Amino acid sequence: MDPTIVEWLGTLSSTVFAWSLGAFLVINGAAAVVFMLRRDRGLVNRWTGRILAADLLLVGTGLGVPVVASMAKLTVAAVSSSFAGSRMSAEVPLDAGATELTPAMRR
Repeated sequence: MDPTIVEWLGTLSSTVFAWSLGAFLVINGAAAVVFMLRRDRGLVNRWTGRILAADLLLVGTGLGVPVVASMAKLTVAAVSSSFAGSRMSAEVPLDAGATELTPAMRR
């Protein structure tokens, strides 16, 4: 089950990063074009705070989601290896030299 979760987390992190990067470039590119064409200092002053807030949100999601997804992948790997180790230690090893069947096996 963990390969599916790890694969989904990898896909999620790369998708969120790509969308955040694309939106960051579109917003800042559009703002730069509008500011250069209008050459209005008042327009720059009015919209800089909003664009900065959008940039901070996009950088936070674009970097934060992949970091959290990587931490979750490490956690899944650690937990799954912990369970695999406990399953292996719970199994009783067979004696390689035993050739005689036990009474339970004779039935």
